[in-house]
Amino acid sequence: MNPNKNQMNQGETRNLIIFMVVSLLLYFAYNTFVLQPQAEIRRQQAAATAQETGANTVLPQIEAQDSKIVPVSEALSGQSRLKINNEKISGSISLTGARIDNLSLKDYFKTLDSKENVNVLAPAGTEFPRSIEYGWVAGNSDIITPNADTIWSITGNGGTLSTENDVTLSWTSPQNIEFRKTFSIDDQYVITVQQSVVNNTVQAVTLYPYGILSQKGLPSDFEGRFISHEGPIAYAGGTLEDPEYKHLRKDRKSEFSASEGWIGFTDKYWLTALMPAQDIDTKFRFLYTGTPPKKKEQDTGRYQADYTGAAVTVESGTTASVESRVFAGPKRVLMLKDYSEKLGVSRLDLSVDFGIFWFLTVPFFYGLHYLALAVGNVGVAIILLTLIVRTLVSPLTYTSYKSFAKMKKVMPEVNKLRQKYGNTDKQKLQQEMLALYQKEGVNPAAGCLPILLQIPIFFAFYKILFVTIEIRHEPFFGWINDLAAPDPTSIFNLFGLIPWDPPGFLMIGVWPCLMLLAMQIQRRLNPPPADPIQRDMALWFPFMMTFIMAHFASGLVIYWTVSAFFGVAQQAFIMRKMGVPIHLFGESEEDKAAESMKDLPHPEKLGPYSISALEEDIVDEIKHIRPPKPRKKKKK
Repeated sequence: MNPNKNQMNQGETRNLIIFMVVSLLLYFAYNTFVLQPQAEIRRQQAAATAQETGANTVLPQIEAQDSKIVPVSEALSGQSRLKINNEKISGSISLTGARIDNLSLKDYFKTLDSKENVNVLAPAGTEFPRSIEYGWVAGNSDIITPNADTIWSITGNGGTLSTENDVTLSWTSPQNIEFRKTFSIDDQYVITVQQSVVNNTVQAVTLYPYGILSQKGLPSDFEGRFISHEGPIAYAGGTLEDPEYKHLRKDRKSEFSASEGWIGFTDKYWLTALMPAQDIDTKFRFLYTGTPPKKKEQDTGRYQADYTGAAVTVESGTTASVESRVFAGPKRVLMLKDYSEKLGVSRLDLSVDFGIFWFLTVPFFYGLHYLALAVGNVGVAIILLTLIVRTLVSPLTYTSYKSFAKMKKVMPEVNKLRQKYGNTDKQKLQQEMLALYQKEGVNPAAGCLPILLQIPIFFAFYKILFVTIEIRHEPFFGWINDLAAPDPTSIFNLFGLIPWDPPGFLMIGVWPCLMLLAMQIQRRLNPPPADPIQRDMALWFPFMMTFIMAHFASGLVIYWTVSAFFGVAQQAFIMRKMGVPIHLFGESEEDKAAESMKDLPHPEKLGPYSISALEEDIVDEIKHIRPPKPRKKKKK
């Protein structure tokens, strides 16, 4: 065996690690000291421009209402409303304030039983009220404009707002200024609002258009930002603004200006976004009013996302109009991209949080999407994508498994050396193990880096299955009715054969058990650790992972299980090719040798020549290690 080749492989591994670390440091430094300061300068410049145009006019604020919680149907009863209905959504607009405060999605349900549709907007008094209001702010305080209590009248086409039927609401002020709102809706999730002002007075009027999206408290299914962002979100001036709810409660207000963009609130699967007229100086704002709660269930404050457009001057006897849009629907990536292109509103798809590994998550998402279209089942698509990805990273896994096979092959000789020299001559143990590793071409750390490089792949899969609505309520086969939910079976009631419902922490289903089997086989194929503590950890690690993963999305468990069995097949093939014996049942020779060494001193007690220190020396300084000088005899 050529020791220079072994040293070269170790040098390449070290250089690759250094390259990755330096690349990450350069990226974060560039983002911190270049991109973020540039974005801040752009925001400040846009804010100054907006202030010069007068777009800092104070908006009306929708106050929180203290009332008992009632069902949506009860909150809507006894009110004058304009109905909304197309192929995807249904709801209504309150004629008091012309608020869009009732919108449900026809194709999406809260639970698998399909009894109750998902509501993205709901009126005041319900469990989670959220509404949208459009209007005008006058540059002169003497001008009377519509407010939240204004009663609007239906003019022109009456009936129901639909794809084929636009509806206009109107109101005339005491000063004889007529305000109109014309609503139109496409065949999916976008409502267009055209606000018009007819100035019947003898003097010019200056007005500022605004849009307000307001909600009371937090959604009941709010999960925080640990995995994906839920809460205020905006994309303005080429910058994504996504403060957390808790930060908004602390800061109370966040303002920024740009000539294009959108603003709103994002939930795990749903987005409500206001899209003002583009290429016009606009002031965007997040606002929180109320007392910050100790728990999210106690939050009764008001969260608001709004915008104020540039001044519109309406001369006497003329009409002026502005057009804006609102999206309220599911966060389907391809649909949001289509809307961005069709409406000229940038990056609506950024409401889907693909995370820091987006360079992996995005291609994985597209692969999963098109595979699901081809095979007609998302679960099968997950399996196919897993096999494709594992095949593409086979060069990395081959390095790992080859290293494990070599280690397993030399383990009997290593154990003999430890038994022979471990208590008597530590320096001799080091020399003999170095010679053995060089002879067999073994690098103890060679299998670690490829495994570490696969961690981002796992997180990318996790992101896709957690945040994309394309997985929600998608069935697999048999008992898996929702790939975004945990496996509903449990080994503790024999997968449903015993009429008993275990508590949630005991719900360990069929797929998690298959995952455990795959991980146990992998453990048997790997060389056993010499350290008894590490050996016990390796023994219990698959059980710990099974208990944890059992409560994750079943689609993720399917990915992990298929990936593990694929790895088992690869590792077994490499071991057989290298002539390494495979012991899946019973006690292997390596296990017997490790067990026979349990009475030896713990490796950590072997001083500077411990096993871990020895392996580190092999990886980092193998070419500098020299045999120790013989001791000089003391003179009598």
